[in-house]
Amino acid sequence: MSELLQNYIRPPGIESLAAIEARGFDAEEFLKLDLGVGELADHPGVLAVPYREQGQVVAIHTGTFAKGVVGLQGGRWLGMSVPPLYNGDVLRDASLADEPLIVVEGEMACWAALAAGFRRCVGLPASVAGKGRQPHLEAAADLLRDIPRAVICTFDDEHGQALRANIADTLGPVRCQWVTYPQGCSDLPSTLRRFKARGVQETIARARWYSMPGFYSMTELPEPPINPAFGTGILGLDDHMRLRRGDLTIISGVPGAGKTTFANEVFCRLALARGFRTIWASFEQRSKPDHRTSLRTFHAGKPETIMSPAEKEAADAWIDEHFRFLVPDDDTEASLDWLLDMLGAAVTRFDPFAVVIDPWNALEHKRPQGMTTTEYTGVAIERIKRFARKRRVHVAVVAHPAKMQRNRDGEYPKPTLYDIADSAHWANKADLGVMVWRKTGDTEAEIAVVKSRYYRELGTPGAVKGIYDQNTARLTITDDGGMRGQG
Repeated sequence: MSELLQNYIRPPGIESLAAIEARGFDAEEFLKLDLGVGELADHPGVLAVPYREQGQVVAIHTGTFAKGVVGLQGGRWLGMSVPPLYNGDVLRDASLADEPLIVVEGEMACWAALAAGFRRCVGLPASVAGKGRQPHLEAAADLLRDIPRAVICTFDDEHGQALRANIADTLGPVRCQWVTYPQGCSDLPSTLRRFKARGVQETIARARWYSMPGFYSMTELPEPPINPAFGTGILGLDDHMRLRRGDLTIISGVPGAGKTTFANEVFCRLALARGFRTIWASFEQRSKPDHRTSLRTFHAGKPETIMSPAEKEAADAWIDEHFRFLVPDDDTEASLDWLLDMLGAAVTRFDPFAVVIDPWNALEHKRPQGMTTTEYTGVAIERIKRFARKRRVHVAVVAHPAKMQRNRDGEYPKPTLYDIADSAHWANKADLGVMVWRKTGDTEAEIAVVKSRYYRELGTPGAVKGIYDQNTARLTITDDGGMRGQG
């Protein structure tokens, strides 16, 4: 087949070379490219452009140059009905492996790139390049797999722009660049004609990368929204613990130390002082009557049993304005998927500052087969952190430590974030980590911020001590960390 097709081609005549020169090429330099371009042996003046695979001619594109038209007109194909990439053998040339691949539309654009010194250039046959993914590129997928960079130079019109997008989709946009042409030019041949080889070289040198999600220069990154951190108003604690949207706080401590009590006070204070809203996903504290009692007491500053009807009504109105509660029914397994689905809708409806999950251990945790508990916990925490960032809410998780052994005095040792059940990921991934600790029978509790990811914004690690007053649902600070007792 190759010999038969080669016999159709004879060297180009003077008129054909003149037509090539009229399109910006130097005839002598063009012939040095050794592309085998000639005329049909039995049709003088009809240009014949051979397509090769592994050095063998497998197809010929024929046509003539029309006045005012760049490419071949009125042509036909000899050989393969769907030809390969034009000049595709450069993909097999290991000596060109370090050069960028130039991908163009049509043979003449390929000639322009070659004339400008870009030896690794392939052309999509212009007369058969269609919409959608490009079969010529897909057929050469094995040869294109290791191409690190491709510069796409299609015609600057609607068709060419669509073709450019399709080429990038086929090759993968993360390794593709695209060009813009000088004013008055619409492709590489017109750039060569007006600005010579240097114009083509500068056009390709200016090629822009396709956007790559997750990869930016500093100037390309948008400015983050203003996201201030807010103190709780608990005496001495604001130096160590400030909360902001998008962060994750972990609250832990031994049983009965006051983890839930502390969480209640923090978000009640933010509601009272700043009007911030909170969604509670409480699985051990009943919304009614237990949680309502705590919230009423905090609002009124007195026990629920001695509140007047008006005080209860005012407290309930405040609760309805600032809080919502996720309460699974008896037939619902409160899994992480269920929780995040519910919170997604709840955040949209209520627009809270914070979400409190209390406790983590009460959720139904279904690990995929083959995943360890530690791996599952790490993935789960990352899902929660992504939710917090995406939905711009602060998430506080109350988590029990693993079962701890009392010492000889019958006391639990002070736990750390690494003692939380199931994984050290709690310590590593938290933005703020708070441990609540109290000796058995003692009324004074220690609130210790043991982890702060961003000292300047969120505070530095430190501790305060206080006694919880059940009559007001507030901590009375006895040591604010500077030995300044509250009177």
